[in-house]
Amino acid sequence: MRRAATIGPAAILSDGDPVYQPAKIARAGFADAVDGPVFVFAHKEEHLAEVERRLPAERYVLVDDKPRILVAAKERLGDRLITLHVCQGRYAHAAEHDTLPPADRSVDAIADILHLDLTTFLEPAR
Repeated sequence: MRRAATIGPAAILSDGDPVYQPAKIARAGFADAVDGPVFVFAHKEEHLAEVERRLPAERYVLVDDKPRILVAAKERLGDRLITLHVCQGRYAHAAEHDTLPPADRSVDAIADILHLDLTTFLEPAR
């Protein structure tokens, strides 16, 4: 996450229980790794306008293993958003994935993000 902050402000946008999820993020060390806000919502894709208000940017990158969330966010933010699908986790290969538009970029595992050239996220989405 510190690496992501080299190209712009970084934040965590998560969904889940408003008490348990922040504790889980802190325990994993992610909160300390981001010099920015941690947003936790029951359904994060429904709160993108709030994220935009609190963290204004010309362009956003959303990393998620749920294709449905990436599509919903892309519908809201359009070309201002670059979506990165992590094809790992229980949601990564949901049946709905085949019926949804593909993400702008994808990686097989979250650790693969460490090997990406982050400057490509400064370019418009494909």
